[in-house]
Order: sequence, then structure tokens, then C-alpha cells
Amino acid sequence: MLVFTVNKKHLERHFQKDPVLFGYHQGDLDDFYFPDCQWAADYHQRARIEELILIYSGLKTATVLAFGLTDRFEELLKEAVELLPKEFYCHFLKNCRNVFRQLYDEKPLGKFLKMKLVNRQRCRIIAGDKNDDIARLQLSHYQQLLELYNQAYPDNYFNNRMLETGKYFGCFIEDRLVAVAGVHVYSKKYKIAMLGNIATSEKFRNKGLATKVTAALVGELASEGLLVALNVKSDNKAAIKCYANLGFEKTHEYEESFFSLA
Repeated sequence: MLVFTVNKKHLERHFQKDPVLFGYHQGDLDDFYFPDCQWAADYHQRARIEELILIYSGLKTATVLAFGLTDRFEELLKEAVELLPKEFYCHFLKNCRNVFRQLYDEKPLGKFLKMKLVNRQRCRIIAGDKNDDIARLQLSHYQQLLELYNQAYPDNYFNNRMLETGKYFGCFIEDRLVAVAGVHVYSKKYKIAMLGNIATSEKFRNKGLATKVTAALVGELASEGLLVALNVKSDNKAAIKCYANLGFEKTHEYEESFFSLA
């Protein structure tokens, strides 16, 4: 039976079943994001959550994360689908598509991979190279960062609270910010970091700058003992190769779509 819960202990226990799959879910346990979350859960007559759907309404358009672990998940989704917003972005496993299509029109956005850092020494070796042009970004860099994203990554999700984590590294050439690597999720409490907002100015691509800034970031996160993971589009071969060289490996495949009421 579908119930809505705000019990963080129950939620965290569920996410620990697969911390990479539920990496963004763990970030949304943060008090800053938590009020914008609805957690639709199935306890299946037990004291722990068996399956869960996350509806995040903190952006202009809602986002639904639909990742199941058991055969019961499809039944939970069928029960929840009529409660979802009129339109939303969705991250889902492909076997859920037909449930959404019963009520919604779909605009596919592509296939994606989740990757996890498994070789921590690899990123430390790369990050250990002396790079005087790599620096930790501060709030004072906010405007430069926005300019880079507007030019190189206009569809990204970024706010200055992410910059306040201190986990953004940039590459500067002649005082111009030309590459950046940061995080979407950073939590010492939940021991997880999800990389995000990684971009390079078009003029400076194919020079290894994304690898440099990402290595600097990942090296620091790894030294803190965090689980480090990321999402990447499955056809972005250059990015996947970069992450593999830094010590990441693929763990899950999923899809993203925009759904709206038919």
C-alpha cells in the first residue's frame, strides 16, 4: 500500500541498499532540499521501506525518480502514477515506461549511466600533477561560473548553494575560467558525493582540462572517504572515457524523459 513518509531514518536505511542508485535521494535528505520532496513508499506490512518513488518539486518543473529494487515496484508505480504532477521530468528504469505511458505523453531525453569511483589511487595520481592553473572556486567566482555555464552548458542545474560546499574546482587561463568540475550532492553525514556541473568552454575543449579539474575534485572527495558517483549520458563517449581513466566504472543504466498528461 502506498503511503507518504518523512521518516529520514527509514529513508536512509532504504537508500543504503544501493547507495549509487539512490545517490541523489540521499542528497535530498538534506534539510535544504527535504521540504520540496514527497516520498511515496511501500512498506509492504513491514517496519522498513520496500520500494519508493521520489517527487521533487524544488524546480520550476517537478522531477520524479523512479528506481525500483523488486518486482513490487511496478505495482507501486501503478498506484502512484495518477498522483504525479501534470508534467515532470523523470529518471526511471526502462521497464517502468509503459506504466507512465498509460496516462502521459513522453518526450525521451536519452539513456544514461551511473558510474562509481572504484580506483581511488588512479584519480590521486592524476590530481597529484602540479597544476598552477587549477583553483578552488569561491562565491566571488559566481558570475564567471554563470558565464561559463551559459556558454558551455546552458541546460545545467546550478545554484550558488552548491558553490558554498567548497567542492568546485576551476581551470583558469589568463584569468579566464575555462573549465569547471563540481558536485550536485555533497554530504559528509551520508558519506556521499555526486559529481555534476562539469563543463569546458568550447574553445578550450579536447585539451584535457575537464580531466584536470575533475581529478582535483575527485582526489579531494576520495581523501574524505566518501562514496563518489555520477550520472552521464550513455552516448557521451568522451566523458565516459574521462571518468573511466579517473577510476570510475559503470554500475547502472537508466533513462530520462519528459512526461505530460496526454
